[in-house]
Amino acid sequence: MPSSLRERLGPRVRDGDASRVRSGSPVGYLLRAEPSFVKTVSAARALARRHLRLGIAMEVVERLLDKEEVTVEVPKVEDPEVFEREMGELGIRAIRRETERDSAEALAANTQR
Repeated sequence: MPSSLRERLGPRVRDGDASRVRSGSPVGYLLRAEPSFVKTVSAARALARRHLRLGIAMEVVERLLDKEEVTVEVPKVEDPEVFEREMGELGIRAIRRETERDSAEALAANTQR
């Protein structure tokens, strides 16, 4: 990792299993960094707490710092509204992606009318 990027990200993060969410469902998100996004370690911890591998969480954060939009499957989201609010407080807009199952259920509900 280039030293300038290392300076922007701060110290390495070690996050134990104790703070991970115990249950939840996988949810796909499109993540976009707001101009105010600077809390890189907190963002990586929030993703890792939801069972995203820390290395992947840091890659997501690096890409957000580079102003990229990132699509990610978060393995254990306990409550989408809680996750989205936490990301918003960190300066990241989390947009829930519709899954194929959601699309199929919506289509089935519309055709039964």
